[in-house]
Amino acid sequence: MEYSKKIVSDIERFMRQSDLSEVYMFGGAVLDVLTQKNPKINDYDLCVKNQEDFYDTLHNLEQKGIEISDVMRTHNIYAVIKHPELGQIDFSCMDPEDNGIFNIEKIYVRFRRKNNKIDTKIIDKYGAVDGIKRGEIRLSCDLEKEGAYNILRRFLANVGKYDLDISKGGRNQGTINRINKLFEAGYHYIPQDKVRCLSRVAASLKRSPNRKAFVKNIGEQNMFQHAFPDLHKLFNNETFQNSDRLKDCKTQKELLEFMLGNVDFKDRDAMVDCLMLLSKREKARQDKGVREFVENISSEKTSPQRLTKSIINPLFHYIRTNKGKGV
Repeated sequence: MEYSKKIVSDIERFMRQSDLSEVYMFGGAVLDVLTQKNPKINDYDLCVKNQEDFYDTLHNLEQKGIEISDVMRTHNIYAVIKHPELGQIDFSCMDPEDNGIFNIEKIYVRFRRKNNKIDTKIIDKYGAVDGIKRGEIRLSCDLEKEGAYNILRRFLANVGKYDLDISKGGRNQGTINRINKLFEAGYHYIPQDKVRCLSRVAASLKRSPNRKAFVKNIGEQNMFQHAFPDLHKLFNNETFQNSDRLKDCKTQKELLEFMLGNVDFKDRDAMVDCLMLLSKREKARQDKGVREFVENISSEKTSPQRLTKSIINPLFHYIRTNKGKGV
């Protein structure tokens, strides 16, 4: 398979600036270039295998005045690099063999510098290119290691991006059943995985070329039933499913506002609490509009129930606790 000369040139520049002899690339910049004509590449996902190379790279780039986020830790360590010429680079320390949860994510490219020349090799052990052509998404990982929220997050990302069939009885029903069973088992999870998954809901809905079908299928498949019960109820609301306004929203912020606006008044408090999880998203990965949305609803007092929960109950608890102390 031939590979993009522009991307090779970009990665070669990155390797020279960071003094790397080997780096791996995964994500859309790999698969989309091999399966689409003139794809839009929004960012690069790169990794190295050892921590010394990881931190040396960050140091070398910072010395050149390139903006780098704080180092973050989830399933691996990573940082977001704001490169002035190459755009955003998600840079991590991990084995590229461990990247990806589904067959269509497991493809990557190795870049190796030899004698001032860059050698590239595409590794596609799980048939990512063929999977995209067939519209088939299959789990290809250790499910217990990844966790249900992380798996659901990546599923939503791929389904939204590639418009994969997730209808009842469709090509990918088996994969959906396996994901649902993970949540039904009631496993323990990393709290940040839930935050990242919720963040992906709005991003995937925005990206989906057929939002009505996306909402309807997610609802009918009960994919949020255990993960996000409040979203599950909304996604099964026929008025929300069939609204023409869905396709008119241009940003994630507009979609979140529209979602909250379609919740019954009695359910609004619970939905606000659910969406407030987005405030815990890592700063370097926060969408500006989503951040504004969360700030706008953070002090909302929409009902007697929320007033009682947020103000009256804490006040009476304070009074009871301090009774007799002269307060």
